[in-house]
Amino acid sequence: MKRLIKWLVFIGLVVFACAWMGSPFVNYGKFPAIRLPSETVFMLGPLTVTNTLITTVIADIALLTFAFVATRKVRKGTPDAEIPRGAQNIFELLIDMLYSLSKSVAGSKALKIFPWMATIFLFVLFANWTELFPGIESIGALEKAHEGTGYPKVELIPGFLYTIDQEKGKEIVVPAEEHSEASESAPATTESHATEGESAEHPEAYHVLPFFRTPTSDINTTLALALITMFMVQVFGVRALGGRYFYKFVNIPEAKRGGLGYMMFIVGFLELISEVARILSFTFRLLGNIFAGGVLLLVMAYIVPFFVPMPFLGLELFVGFIQALVFAMLALVFMNMAMQSHGDHGEEHH
Repeated sequence: MKRLIKWLVFIGLVVFACAWMGSPFVNYGKFPAIRLPSETVFMLGPLTVTNTLITTVIADIALLTFAFVATRKVRKGTPDAEIPRGAQNIFELLIDMLYSLSKSVAGSKALKIFPWMATIFLFVLFANWTELFPGIESIGALEKAHEGTGYPKVELIPGFLYTIDQEKGKEIVVPAEEHSEASESAPATTESHATEGESAEHPEAYHVLPFFRTPTSDINTTLALALITMFMVQVFGVRALGGRYFYKFVNIPEAKRGGLGYMMFIVGFLELISEVARILSFTFRLLGNIFAGGVLLLVMAYIVPFFVPMPFLGLELFVGFIQALVFAMLALVFMNMAMQSHGDHGEEHH
């Protein structure tokens, strides 16, 4: 009986959603705006609060909440803590998978690298999966479009709720040059009449400033992750090898030997270029995949809003997990390589 009630509720919600989407309150027909840079939502003193920063804080809160709920029984020492269920089961499965991966790659060094590798994976995973939540890049405030494409404003609830008219043929192109030239060259006496005439023929154009956006679709987030990761790679290298670690980049002892030593000295500079290239690779690999996934979801929801986007939501769920795993695995490999000297490689070879 309970299962039947659940199915009836589910079918009722689907019917309601279809009826609502087909009502005159919701209009389809124009593709939503796609922007690569993040948008500023408000200023908090000298701090610029962007929509990706807001979503990053939400992802952090969700991750910490999940960790506290999953480890609640373990921290309290309850008798049934040894039998994981629900969130604890999922959390232990992830941690066991990540530690086994660290152990297989780094061996005895896994205990030092594992906390950083697991933290990177969990944060990137939750940040990637925020693009699947309703309201991402669609709920926000209406702003006048000073340039580009905008839409007329539609009042749903007087004085409270607004949307933009996305019916076919209703888009308004606002050139930035035309807007600035008109404001400078128009005489003061005729400015009001020209504005009234223009507003009658061309209504004011608006666009949506979203409050929430996927953090890893912003280059600032991915670049910060790349810089932190590569900085810790250098820290692990210095801790393990001391000052000898920098011979990897400027190999003075090899240059003093002459002969092939000069070649090893030149290879050191190639290693330095490789470190910089890793930062770029970290940054744009994650950014490209997540930003493209968000565009794919927008395109499919624009073409057919019902049922068709569902397989792509599952695809993005998988892609978000894989990209987090790839980022964490590369960090693990680079940190492990930084802790090994050329002598270690020679001993392993012999």
